[in-house]
Amino acid sequence: MSTFSKITCFLPAVLLVCFVFAGCEVRAPVSGKVTFPDGSPLTLGDIRGYGDGTHIRASIGEDGSFELYEVTLGDRVPAGKTYEIAIVNTSEEKKVDSRPGVIPPPPSDPVLRIGAKFQNGATSGLKLEVPKSKKPIEYNIEVTKP
Repeated sequence: MSTFSKITCFLPAVLLVCFVFAGCEVRAPVSGKVTFPDGSPLTLGDIRGYGDGTHIRASIGEDGSFELYEVTLGDRVPAGKTYEIAIVNTSEEKKVDSRPGVIPPPPSDPVLRIGAKFQNGATSGLKLEVPKSKKPIEYNIEVTKP
């Protein structure tokens, strides 16, 4: 058997093995709840995470709950990585008196519901380590008010 024949015989098998192992990244479901020290939930916002070239995110529900997913694939969180976590979009517009005859004030800054440090992964102090496992992970976050 010639060298060329040997290579063409084994090439499909080698490519199949490479394809199978490249697509077998371990992913884990990650969910949790964002609360204040008194146990009350943060009722709006988004969680963003970045680690080793991977972006993850989740929207926070009215009860403070969330389920993280990878942005690119919309799938579970890739395991075996550590993510820096930030919580964004948590501001609430100030209430404006809308009664007839009342002149509204000029637009104001939104009311921050959590401390500003949580809005940046580098300053939040929040890290999520996802071990190489498919087991569900509960990641609860406690935030403080400004």
